[in-house]
Amino acid sequence: MPSRSNAQVTALQQSPAKKREVSSGLLPLPQQLKLAEKMFTIGKNWQIVSAPSAVPGPVMSSLQQGLKEAGLPLNVAQNKGKAGKSPAIRLVIQEGSVDIGATVDTNRTALARQAYRLSLKPELITITANAPQGLYYGIQTFLQLLRAQAPKLQLPEGEMTDWPNVEVRMIYWDDAHHLEKLSALKRIIRQASTYKINAFAIKLEGHFNYKSAPAIVEPYALSPQEYQELTDYAKAYYIDMVPFLDAPAHVSFILKHPEYRHLRLVDDINYQFSVTNPGTFDLLDAMFSELIQASKGSKYILLSTDEAYYTGKAPSEKKMADSLGGNGRLLAWFIKKMADRLHEQGRTVLFWGEFPLTKEDIPSLPSHLVNGVYNNMAPDFKKHGIRQFVYTATQGAEPIFPNYYPLHTKTAIMADGSDRSSGRVADMMKDIRTAFSENLASFMGVVIAGWADAGLHPETFWLGYATGTAAGWNNKNLTPADASARFMTSFYGPAQKDMDTVYRILSVQAEFHTESWDWIASPWRSPIKGNSDSLYLQPKPERDQTLPLLPVPDSGTLAITSTSYPVNAKRFATAQSLLPRHERALQLLRDNKSRAGTQLYNLEVLESVAAICGQNLRMLLTLNQVTDRLKEASSAAAANPALAIRQLDAAMEMVSKLKNQRDSTLELVTKIWYKEWHPLVEKANGRTYLHQVDDIKDHQPVRTIDLSYLIYRELHYPLEQWWNEVQKVRNAYAQRHQLPLTNKRLDWQRYE
Repeated sequence: MPSRSNAQVTALQQSPAKKREVSSGLLPLPQQLKLAEKMFTIGKNWQIVSAPSAVPGPVMSSLQQGLKEAGLPLNVAQNKGKAGKSPAIRLVIQEGSVDIGATVDTNRTALARQAYRLSLKPELITITANAPQGLYYGIQTFLQLLRAQAPKLQLPEGEMTDWPNVEVRMIYWDDAHHLEKLSALKRIIRQASTYKINAFAIKLEGHFNYKSAPAIVEPYALSPQEYQELTDYAKAYYIDMVPFLDAPAHVSFILKHPEYRHLRLVDDINYQFSVTNPGTFDLLDAMFSELIQASKGSKYILLSTDEAYYTGKAPSEKKMADSLGGNGRLLAWFIKKMADRLHEQGRTVLFWGEFPLTKEDIPSLPSHLVNGVYNNMAPDFKKHGIRQFVYTATQGAEPIFPNYYPLHTKTAIMADGSDRSSGRVADMMKDIRTAFSENLASFMGVVIAGWADAGLHPETFWLGYATGTAAGWNNKNLTPADASARFMTSFYGPAQKDMDTVYRILSVQAEFHTESWDWIASPWRSPIKGNSDSLYLQPKPERDQTLPLLPVPDSGTLAITSTSYPVNAKRFATAQSLLPRHERALQLLRDNKSRAGTQLYNLEVLESVAAICGQNLRMLLTLNQVTDRLKEASSAAAANPALAIRQLDAAMEMVSKLKNQRDSTLELVTKIWYKEWHPLVEKANGRTYLHQVDDIKDHQPVRTIDLSYLIYRELHYPLEQWWNEVQKVRNAYAQRHQLPLTNKRLDWQRYE
């Protein structure tokens, strides 16, 4: 899989036009669109007309629910498709009725099933499709068009014919380190379908109740019955639930358990399986089989061969790797063994065709595979008969919010030489457009990833999910700025107010949240034992963040020996400048909560992101203000002891308030996130979560059991030590000058 790190450094300059066009809420953009300026009104005297039993229940329900939300609770008249005297919305499913145009995907039969035609006339709206799936997509386009005119119930005269450029538009939903409640997952799936997303890869890790691997099952885990319920629900909305398991790497969630230590490639590293150990195949075969049995009706399965760095490098595998022809050939052997077994069970197997595979290893792979990552080996995969997805990501390593509109810096070139000037939406669209224009592969889909293992809330990914998959449907005549503007209208409604501004503010403030603290060798986390190149001879410290310490006054004179501040002048000035923008974002979010209607939870999540960023700004400003109080105490110490004490007390009170603000922010975030998440706990439902970090990767949510990973660096900043030392100095000074003593506790590391 391509790199998850994709931090950009300059912002998109385009702003969406303020004038609302009749098609401004359409996403994806239809292939053929002809709309006139002339408008007509649709009212409660209209009816829905369809042939008896022709339209599946969920398709019809989607139309009726969408109309009801618009204030049009219309009835269905089943009269074999012939409209009566009343104006009508006519639904027609007739094979061969909608022709499709040029496509990148050569499987035109699959594409035709998703095609539709929407005709808009003053007395008759007709949605025609070759198959129910196409009709469902036509209904979503019609509803987007209707919502964009709200509160007016008007539509433009015209017609559109539409079909996808590739068969599959998949999003990757990362539930490795949290788990949404079943009702939330259903909402997410239903919402995805409205953007014509038709595949949902979900990474559960220990959040599935495996009978074959009970040790890894976490306190809250989906039962097989719940997983099947979710699969059936998704299928009703034309989404394929795609079970996901990593192998042979990224499996610390398995190999951290003593029961499976014998399957490790290297005994003291929990990152990767030994592919030559027969027990590895047996365990994975059993786990995959359980996922397949719990997702009957699904077509795909994802064998994530992501970052299998060390295949063939350990002594236990080197001999077999050499005999086969190299490390890549050994990985190909393992992939074939697993994929053939999954294929036997009726699944189309996606995998990541990347390092250590080389083009010479591709003939060793089965041609029934589908490659989920586009790279320079694409022509070789095509030659071997392996079809191709384009992988791109709405987020990679950003811990708070995706870099949709990155922070301005002097250069757009990152240290690795990559251009990250454009932001996530533009990057994704460029990835897809470039791959399709090169046409070096047999394309069948796109996959848009969002890696929640960085610790952020997946609800922040929707701008990327919707625009990235829209580029997979139709990337002609669609710019990143236009796609983003269409998302804001379709997702939050036409009454939304400056939501693009909210995303810009959060993007910049989240990036500053990460950049505003110093990086150090971590004294808190166990060392890392390797990287993508090799295993280390000696473990190396992982990085963590901190700030210079607050000064402690001299015990006798209250003198401050250091004149520097914990937060340097540039950071302090930036924090000051960002604070009004933070307040602006909060005000816009409050305004939009009264406007959006159906996206209240999403707006609450954005509020929680703003709260995290705002708390960081307040902490940076407060630390320097505390330093000022300490300096003022020092200046007053000789001539005015009472004033000096007041300044020391003021400094300590500011730190106490800072703790209260931090704790209330975490409480707010927890309250919001747990509305749709199961709580992150050590024990529940008779199961225990084994808290142990990955030996190779550093995933922030694994740092703690609960959501306190979001304040991990704050908790480790030694303010309690400072507090105790300052209070000791303060009381000694107060006693000498016959002033009142104090005995207060900070308890900095307590947050509940």
